[in-house]
Amino acid sequence: MACQSCEVLVEPVQGVARGSKNSLAMAEAAYLLIALDRNTPAAVAGQIRKIPGVVDAHVTMGEFDVVALVEQAETKGFPGVAAAVQRVEGVSKVVTCVVVRP
Repeated sequence: MACQSCEVLVEPVQGVARGSKNSLAMAEAAYLLIALDRNTPAAVAGQIRKIPGVVDAHVTMGEFDVVALVEQAETKGFPGVAAAVQRVEGVSKVVTCVVVRP
């Protein structure tokens, strides 16, 4: 599936990071699209990976500098994770894209 905002190819959640120590079984998932105003994207991605609920974070090229996969037991947990990401130094914008499974 293609992310229209940043034109990155993302795989369906069922095939992403299921072996990760941060991944929850049968969780709700979302992608956070993160823009930076300073700092290096690799350093910020490393900080974001430490936030509870973040399964992984990758540096990207385009409108957004980092894309993070987040899993929570319920969708109401996503705003808290997005707020924690927003508090990371250098983050200027966070857009949450909740994965919808048919």
